[in-house]
Amino acid sequence: MTAEQITVYFNPNCSKCRKLKVLLASQDLAVKWVYYLENPLSKSDLTDLLLKMKARPSDIIRLSEQECQDKTDEDLLQLLVERPDLLNRPIIEREDTAFLCRPVEIIAEKMPDYDWSEYL
Repeated sequence: MTAEQITVYFNPNCSKCRKLKVLLASQDLAVKWVYYLENPLSKSDLTDLLLKMKARPSDIIRLSEQECQDKTDEDLLQLLVERPDLLNRPIIEREDTAFLCRPVEIIAEKMPDYDWSEYL
């Protein structure tokens, strides 16, 4: 059986991302790590990712609801392009889906075909 390939949008300075890296190392997965602060996502990449997540920009931006209140989805998307540090992480992208892995324990629900019990 071939290892599942996933992409992780990752910030090595984030404790949740580091915890996820340890979790993923315990499984038979081929992981592509995207260091989005070094290689920011384009508006098109973010749009595609949001479609896979069935989410809106406000769902993945590190701003309070109040700070997002007067901004449109397009405004928030542009802000994420200009300020990749505002992207909430880590995000796991699978073939047809993607999800914000926050809290990290949500991985057990989103990827139930793997055994996380020893690590969570």
